[in-house]
Amino acid sequence: MQITGGRFNSRKIKTPDYDNIKPTLSKTRQGIFNTLSSIINFENKIFFDLFAGSGIMSLEAISRGFKAFTFEQDKKTLFAIKESFKSLNLNPNLYFGNSLKNILKVNIKADVIFIDPPYESNLYDKALSIIKENNILNKNGIIILEHPINKIINLTGYQEIKIKTYGNKQITFLTINQEE
Repeated sequence: MQITGGRFNSRKIKTPDYDNIKPTLSKTRQGIFNTLSSIINFENKIFFDLFAGSGIMSLEAISRGFKAFTFEQDKKTLFAIKESFKSLNLNPNLYFGNSLKNILKVNIKADVIFIDPPYESNLYDKALSIIKENNILNKNGIIILEHPINKIINLTGYQEIKIKTYGNKQITFLTINQEE
């Protein structure tokens, strides 16, 4: 797998070879960051990758100027993420364990939060609820959901900014509804 933009553009990253890892494809990553660049300036902004998997979204974010916080609960996957960061001489802000508990412990507000848990889980709704209830997103911050097209997610309290489709996946860009 290769990083698709920024200072580490074209650098290869080893992908963990585990059945539970489904890295975001390069075309999708490029689309996400191209869309984000029209909404937010990346420099010195905070990016949370809640269910990191391969860690590629955090690396893409760092490559483009974000300060990334990476959350993963699988120990083998965590080790692979550390190796990817090490290959780029980066010291990760990496949190092991329950992502939804750990984002509360970080005590930092994010400008962008990427949410891509296991598709069959109910973690999308839980994550959105925790983010809103605990004021984890900065004003005008963006949440990005990667999910199957047919996944029903409760977006109460959020406003859709943009939706992009890549095959059977959908990328939904949200912000907190300021009118509530």
